[in-house]
Amino acid sequence: MKKSEKILLILGIMFLSFNLRAPITAVGSIVDLIKNEYLLSSSGAGIITGLPLLAFAFISPIIPKISKKYPYSKLIIISLVVIFIGIYIRSYTNIQGLFLGTLLIGVGISTGNVLIPSIIKQHFANRVGLVTSLYIASMCIFAAIGAGGSSFLAKNLGWKNALGVWGALTFFTVIIWMSQKKVQFKEAPSTLKNDLDKVLEKEEESIWKHRLAWWVTFFMGLQSLIFYALVAWLPSVVSSKGLGDSYPSTMALVFQLTAIPVTLIIPSLGTKFKKQQGLVIFICISYVLGMGLLILAKTKLLVLISVILMSLGMGGLISLSIIFITLRTSNSSKSSQLSGMSQSAGYLLAATGPLIIGYLYDFSHNWTLPLIVLMMITLITCICGWFAGDNKII
Repeated sequence: MKKSEKILLILGIMFLSFNLRAPITAVGSIVDLIKNEYLLSSSGAGIITGLPLLAFAFISPIIPKISKKYPYSKLIIISLVVIFIGIYIRSYTNIQGLFLGTLLIGVGISTGNVLIPSIIKQHFANRVGLVTSLYIASMCIFAAIGAGGSSFLAKNLGWKNALGVWGALTFFTVIIWMSQKKVQFKEAPSTLKNDLDKVLEKEEESIWKHRLAWWVTFFMGLQSLIFYALVAWLPSVVSSKGLGDSYPSTMALVFQLTAIPVTLIIPSLGTKFKKQQGLVIFICISYVLGMGLLILAKTKLLVLISVILMSLGMGGLISLSIIFITLRTSNSSKSSQLSGMSQSAGYLLAATGPLIIGYLYDFSHNWTLPLIVLMMITLITCICGWFAGDNKII
């Protein structure tokens, strides 16, 4: 691949990443407005964040199979169109459309989630850490804009327009990926089904039978569960502190923005070590400390410190979950399989997060119990990360 084509591909990856979290994080700061309009309970509102994760879980195993028949560029363009349609159904119909549009957004996002690690593994093998950093940082930047900007837009334009505005970014990204037709991919990633067919006589080669693959999958799922639970409910937790109407959305913005430097550092740093276990422990400690402090915090300063600590943990765990897919596999084919597996089973686990936290709040009528549960889940994530971060290859 020529240098100009690689630059174009990196640009495409970055713009695609802009669309992979922002349509979801934009909901957190205005979830109370949606609840009031449609008379939803907290657990019901948690479904809004959980639905995309269910889509990730069920669509992710299909993507490698389809990608063997069609170019990455075509699949990504189709997925962006699905996101575009989902955004406007979610914003401008009724309560049924709210859930249907949210589900379509998740279906579209699934393609980028699965294909990008494989693309990086295949075309930037010598720059995995750097390109992964750009990818995750770009995703976090727009996740932050979505989290922090939706509240402002909702006050001035209404919550439906605040969510609908993201369609413009998706449309522009489609235009950018139209030019990716010039990029010639060497090979499509092998499909999970085809791989299983090829190894019927050697069942030990199935990635689903590798213990290491399951540690990576559980790590991916649990860190995603924590992330999406906080995306859905962090503004509500901060709002319960009574520190001002605008402070919850500000903290949602800080939660996303503070993670950006971490997402730039951790992928490159992680690739320099044969084992990433020390990074896992350090990052999880930051997460747990932040959650514990948030339970006790009653001032703006302490809430800010707690959110920063959680943000450092969030950015670190997301980064590690992505680079584990490339570091724990020997080639792009295995990387694609592990990506599909970890994002299928992993996101099925993660989908329970927003719903469970919403239910725990409805049950206890305060945020202490939900945050304690998230702290316990973080400790389990640390154990999974210890094994996923070992110097082994699938």
